Amino acid sequence: MFKGRIFLLVLMFLSLLDVYGQQRTITGTVTDEAGEPIPSVLVLIKGSTVGTTTDLDGSYEIAVSGKATLIFNMIGFQGKEISTEGTNEISVTLQEDSMDLNEVVVVGFSEVERQHLASSVEELDMDLIKSRPIFKLEEAFSGTIPGVTLMQGTNLPGSVPGTISIRGISTLQNASPLVIIDGMEQSLTDIDPNQVKNITVLKDAASAALYGSRGANGVIIIETERGTTGQFRVNLHSWAALHNPIDLPDFVGSADYMRLNNEARGHQGQSLLFSEEDISAAESGNYTNTDWLGAVMQRQSYSNNTSASISGGGGVGTFNLMLGYLDENGMNQLEGSQKFSARFNTNINIADKFVLQADFYAHRLQVDRLNANTNGHGLYQQAWRMNPTQPIFYDSELENNYILHNNINPLASINHGGSWNALHDRSTINLRPKYFINDKLSLEGNVSYLINKSAEKYKRLTHKFFDGDGKPVEIWGNSVGASQGVSQSQITARAMINYENDLRNGQDKIYLLGGTEIMNNTYTDYREFSKSSFFAKVNYSFDNRYLLEGTARADGSSKFAPGNRWGFFPSGAFAWNIHNESFMSGLVSSGAINNLKFRASFGLIGNENVAPYLWQEVVNTWGWTMRVPNPDFSWEKQRQSNFGIDLTTLNNKLNLTAEYYHKYSYDLIYSDFPVPPLTGSYYLTSSVNIGEVENKGFEFSANYADRVGEVNYSIGGMLFDNQNRVLKAGYSRSDTLIFKNNQDMIWYEGIAIDNYFGYESDGYFQTWEEVDGMEAKLPNTYPGDIRYVDQNGDGVINDEDKINLGDPFPHMNYSVNFNLSFRRWDFSFLGQGVGKRLGRLNGLEGYPVLMDGVNNNLGAPREYYMENRWTPETPNSRFPRVWTGTSPNAVLSDVWLSNAAFFRVKMLQVGYTIPRIGNNIKSVRLYFNAQDAITITKWEGLEPERDGGNGSYPRMGTFSLGVKATIN
Repeated sequence: MFKGRIFLLVLMFLSLLDVYGQQRTITGTVTDEAGEPIPSVLVLIKGSTVGTTTDLDGSYEIAVSGKATLIFNMIGFQGKEISTEGTNEISVTLQEDSMDLNEVVVVGFSEVERQHLASSVEELDMDLIKSRPIFKLEEAFSGTIPGVTLMQGTNLPGSVPGTISIRGISTLQNASPLVIIDGMEQSLTDIDPNQVKNITVLKDAASAALYGSRGANGVIIIETERGTTGQFRVNLHSWAALHNPIDLPDFVGSADYMRLNNEARGHQGQSLLFSEEDISAAESGNYTNTDWLGAVMQRQSYSNNTSASISGGGGVGTFNLMLGYLDENGMNQLEGSQKFSARFNTNINIADKFVLQADFYAHRLQVDRLNANTNGHGLYQQAWRMNPTQPIFYDSELENNYILHNNINPLASINHGGSWNALHDRSTINLRPKYFINDKLSLEGNVSYLINKSAEKYKRLTHKFFDGDGKPVEIWGNSVGASQGVSQSQITARAMINYENDLRNGQDKIYLLGGTEIMNNTYTDYREFSKSSFFAKVNYSFDNRYLLEGTARADGSSKFAPGNRWGFFPSGAFAWNIHNESFMSGLVSSGAINNLKFRASFGLIGNENVAPYLWQEVVNTWGWTMRVPNPDFSWEKQRQSNFGIDLTTLNNKLNLTAEYYHKYSYDLIYSDFPVPPLTGSYYLTSSVNIGEVENKGFEFSANYADRVGEVNYSIGGMLFDNQNRVLKAGYSRSDTLIFKNNQDMIWYEGIAIDNYFGYESDGYFQTWEEVDGMEAKLPNTYPGDIRYVDQNGDGVINDEDKINLGDPFPHMNYSVNFNLSFRRWDFSFLGQGVGKRLGRLNGLEGYPVLMDGVNNNLGAPREYYMENRWTPETPNSRFPRVWTGTSPNAVLSDVWLSNAAFFRVKMLQVGYTIPRIGNNIKSVRLYFNAQDAITITKWEGLEPERDGGNGSYPRMGTFSLGVKATIN
């Protein structure tokens, strides 16, 4: 039925087409207040898509029909509208406006002037993004937008650098924000940063409720670059980079490893493995001392990126063809990734009042890894679990005679373990017809199609291993295979009506939007889910003083049980432009206050970002029920309130924004809720709506910009924090929710949604007398082990003694930026930090051994652990004794939590611009960029943006050289 309505809408577009009136040509120039010509000013016929831009002399020429009105727009200047009636020549002087309140902001399926916004909407400074060598678009959100965090724990080629969160996490499901690219729901990772025109983040309910189905996690709206009428342009951007690991572990050498191994075994009453002669030989360099990690890092990691765009247009329309290629190389010849992308955006002016935006996008990501390292981290996990007394090769006459240690040799895995390759393809078609009934009313449609495909293959040739005498000991056999991944297709159809008009002789302004949408997702493994939506929004500005916003959206999702599939998500916002009040005229005219706005919003939004069919029963092949059906399973919901202040002062030099928000989430979706088992079922779950979570926080940002002579500069910063806590863990406030798949996580009232739930320590046991005299202890306790607090005094250490030790979330997030330009030189600095975070030291980053649950004795301790471990001579050390085998130390306690606050130089860049070369090259910019090069932290692990572990692909500092050129 809805498809029929879309078809009728398209027919209506075509039936309403008209080209009327005798055409005539309007010419003129555009200058600033000093009389200097302004190039690249957009000159648009109001109520249509026809337009042009001024040339280098500020001149323009445009054909119009009838009583047309021209709109003149340029960033940094106040826009103007001028009627063409009775004249064929119009010259315009534009006034500077550093705040650019008339700038339109993308706030969903429409645009609103910034001065008329009442909700919390933030735009990313694209100059900070496009001038940097960014691999994945997620990296652009580190330290650039208040309330938005990215904890980047890896630089693994072909991977997602981290998860973005907007104003905290309030769900057990995927907490990633909704990403809309040119009206389509897509992924950030697939987008080439060079193809992006602007990025808008919707942070509160009033702005995000228009996307009610997934607005609870925030919304990121991206518009890609399009062509410009009357201007042919070629843009090139290329850079090359070197990467240096910044988080390598400091493993002990052979001599120290022998001492620690003997120390642990001797303390536990076991026979020693190494003699004093062995230790002396290691100290003198006459014993194996293998640097396994250095052995597998065979080369300097490097990368390069090249992007190009060709754009232009005329009366028929505009186009922009964008191509991109990114090559990332890992630390051996088999590691790396290549990304190819092609985007073609076009505006086709079918008539003066009808335009079709037709966009096509294709993307391929090729990921190359070791067959023994398909997740990208396995090779380094292998290298970490080796110890320096284990040699790589036998001392024999055979060339490259590898020694297998428990069938493991990381270097052999590189050279003989085989290769693994994956392809990830994404293609989209996006058609957006728009018809202007008049300069106030327009109809819009959107039909888009997306398909994701993936495939992988692996290959390993036969390799025979021999011992030191040349006898065969192991064969890694020939292995070849390939598989096709699950493909996903998504089709979306949308119809909308937009109305924008000035009222009361231009004193008021109204924006109206209404529409409907359907979306269907289909997978080749027979999964399918659909969504249908109806939405409406109104923005009203009364005398440019009082601003009102109202949004309503109804969503129906097939992911939920029948009878519970529809959710209704309304919101409202109010703002007061106090600077436009008459009693503020003195401060405004003096420049002391240029803009002062108070904002408040409240609304309800939802979350359906879960797998389909969770409400249905699951029965295994033996007929046992594994998941109990829940006919009441429905939407996860969230109520939000937001209060904000925007201030521009000192003659538009200083901009300040402060916000406070509160998010209340309820009916949380828990897809793995344990229920009492039925006969024959060993593990029974159900999907339920349970619990309540609160997020509240503040955001503050400031930016000061000025000019001194030929020097332009700006300095800015931000500070924001989010506090998260569980209000209700189950069906009542007294309930406790225990997660069966994570024994270190538990929910009850007052605790964070993600929490460290473990033991409180009380020093270390110092002697056997103390161990024997303490009743409350874990089994297998020795002197030097952690002494845990018996919280309930029952003489037993068990789960009843675990307490909340804190949460892993970053708190007091901040950033500072500084930009300076002098003549042709420019300099930029971006520093990002976390003022408070509690990280967990686990795995080989914290423990002296690999806790594999079997032997617990592989791996080499870090030097930091060795220097801070307990011994009888150092009873008050940071860490417990060294051990092998089972130990009560390897459970979560406050001993293994550490200060992970940090400050990092995200970007340090210097550039030089050559304004023009010949008649065709408009500008060339050369730059040097250092990214993540300096980190200041007290974190006792390796990388403060992630917790410890047993090895991963290193975090990298990046040093790059780049060139950007524009030809027109």
